[in-house]
Amino acid sequence: MTALQLVLEILAVYRVAHMIAKEDGPFDVLARIRGKVDPEQKTWIGRGLNCVACLSFYISFVAFALGGSWLDWLAVAGGVLVLYKATYK
Repeated sequence: MTALQLVLEILAVYRVAHMIAKEDGPFDVLARIRGKVDPEQKTWIGRGLNCVACLSFYISFVAFALGGSWLDWLAVAGGVLVLYKATYK
């Protein structure tokens, strides 16, 4: 994996994780899904659907499952976490 590929994967995973966790989506589809899964966020799934860092870990797993190495998986998840911590206070 080149540095450019790593940066692009980090940005792509961050975008998808942020969209699922924080945005409503078209016609409020994502907000409805989050609300129906666990509206009170009492389970780990409900809390995870509202957490960019949690989602990035699982979304970056897809890159690992599609033929990357476990190091790629952790690098992308870690890069997203750094980006998330840098942009949210």
